[in-house]
Amino acid sequence: MRRIPWTRTATMGVCASIASLALAAPATAVPDLPGRAPASATRSVAAPLSHPTPPAPPAAPTTPPPPGAPVKPSKGVTPDEIRKAQEAERYWTPERIRSAVPVEVPETGGKNPDERRAPAVRGKPSLREPSHEVGAGIATVGVFLIRSTDGSPTPNQFCTANSVTSPTKSLVITAAHCLKGNKSYSKVAFVPGYRAGASTPDQAGETPYGIFPMQEGKVWIDGRYLSPSPYDDVDFAFLRVGPNSRGQLLEDATGTGNTLTTTSSANLARKNVTLIGYPGGQKTPLQCTNDTSAVKNRFMEIKCARFRSGVSGGPFLDGFDGSRGKLVGVIGGYNTGGLSDDISYSSQFDDDVVRLYDQAVGDTEPDEPNLMGSAGTWQHATVLAAGSFHTASVRDDRSDLIVRWSDGEVSLYPGNGKFGFRKDVQLLKKNKDWEQAQVITAGDFTGDGTDDLFVRWANGSMTLYKDVNETNKLTDAIQLRGPNSTWTHAANITAGRFGGGNTAKDDLVVRWDGGGVTLYTDVDAAGLHAEKQLAKSNTTWPHTADLAAGDFSGPSADQDLFVRWDDGEVTVYEDIAAAGLKKEHQLRPAKSVWRSGLLVTAGAFGGGSGQDDLVALWPKGKLSLYADTTATSLAREHNLVPAMAN
Repeated sequence: MRRIPWTRTATMGVCASIASLALAAPATAVPDLPGRAPASATRSVAAPLSHPTPPAPPAAPTTPPPPGAPVKPSKGVTPDEIRKAQEAERYWTPERIRSAVPVEVPETGGKNPDERRAPAVRGKPSLREPSHEVGAGIATVGVFLIRSTDGSPTPNQFCTANSVTSPTKSLVITAAHCLKGNKSYSKVAFVPGYRAGASTPDQAGETPYGIFPMQEGKVWIDGRYLSPSPYDDVDFAFLRVGPNSRGQLLEDATGTGNTLTTTSSANLARKNVTLIGYPGGQKTPLQCTNDTSAVKNRFMEIKCARFRSGVSGGPFLDGFDGSRGKLVGVIGGYNTGGLSDDISYSSQFDDDVVRLYDQAVGDTEPDEPNLMGSAGTWQHATVLAAGSFHTASVRDDRSDLIVRWSDGEVSLYPGNGKFGFRKDVQLLKKNKDWEQAQVITAGDFTGDGTDDLFVRWANGSMTLYKDVNETNKLTDAIQLRGPNSTWTHAANITAGRFGGGNTAKDDLVVRWDGGGVTLYTDVDAAGLHAEKQLAKSNTTWPHTADLAAGDFSGPSADQDLFVRWDDGEVTVYEDIAAAGLKKEHQLRPAKSVWRSGLLVTAGAFGGGSGQDDLVALWPKGKLSLYADTTATSLAREHNLVPAMAN
């Protein structure tokens, strides 16, 4: 848990014990549509997951043998595995474990965790069970030990981790940020039930179940978390550990682990969740029970005092019985788990964590991530719009993709700046009213740098949704015009910088169903103002299939107009503010394959901030990207979503 600032890098330095990282790429959760297969159903590693399901708990929890009872080695354990466990025990002496510091402290040069005390829990006192130490330890939770090999003055470090019930009996989960950084590691091990202090006659010591070294290369971290901009929705990591020095597998020694349990965004607010972690210092586990709340519809928040550095990776447990429970989160995610000692967060446990778990159980190599979903999903896309919406995209001057689906659901796919997209954000659930959103375009109509969404409805009314992003979503609506008969004839609309006297993307080109083309400049929250006719009613322009604004003729102040015609011709009209529709460049002739296209939009999806990248939807759910298109050349096709097989 990052209670002090931390600079994260794209590099994960690992020594021999973590050399072969298995980087999993979980599925994207997309709500079901009638006839539309969930995205997760097409992006599994082994068997498809049409409805991600956590592993079923065993019929009855198993418990560890009492202290001093004879120990029976687990079936299949090899002498070499026992030797490695003995090596781990020789290194991780009681003194080294006691002196280990939280992973965060050496990286930042921050204060010793014992020197930082948290403020009281904020808000009304709703604690079910205040934070308190559990001196006897907890069988399924322990310290996660790491030796830094980069010359750190305090090389012996730790986080918190907990065991997860699985067919392997050897899985551990912690926060991904405990293993991601700009240094290398070795001697990684899990010590379940760790308790500080001397042994007593009825206890087996500080490491009552032994020390379980991580098996070489057996760590699964979502590749999105290892990117230069870590995706905090997936701040969790699974590891497979070997047996202890007595030849016992983890769950044979400690009893059944915690049961992985998924939570939907609607169920992030939960009653009576228990939080457990090992704060730096004495390393006595701290336990607290409270209700959780949702943050950004993607993270779980809990208020528990004194959870300072060292608790990262500690479990959020439903139905905790004193030893184990249903695992619904681990400390991490938003603000890397929390910026203060009295509030902790977890990334949402959805199908992302299930997919990572499945890969860890199956010991499988990760497949390539397909965060855009399946062709079956994209067959239900009815409107596309490109603009800078996500907070990170606005900051980095890149474009995102907004999709309105056939059932009225609206999704935001944040661009990754590399001609691809990150996991979608649901802006709106299935909605009958939004099925009537016939034309959508994006522009900065309010002039604050974040794009707004312009919607023309079936009844002719027009609405501006201000500052759409992952937090605001579609909450700030401004009606520009009520129902009317005129604007029902606006067949195509695109927003761009077409010469309205400023550099904002706040001008509209409208193609009317009679063939007329109109330019409206400087559109704002007060409505449409200056109007310029580009073409009178005619027999040519009714054949327009798509319009898109872009920087196809170079990085000039004014943008160009991309047109896909219904006969397959593709053209770009350069600098329409000055030249009108006279400077036409043909990119594809009539009867080209583009006559079978369905939807096209343009944005800055990579390779610079110019809006010269096209995203096109084709039959059978195929989605393509054409990067760096110019006024004279249509770029090579890059496949985002393959078409459905015949």
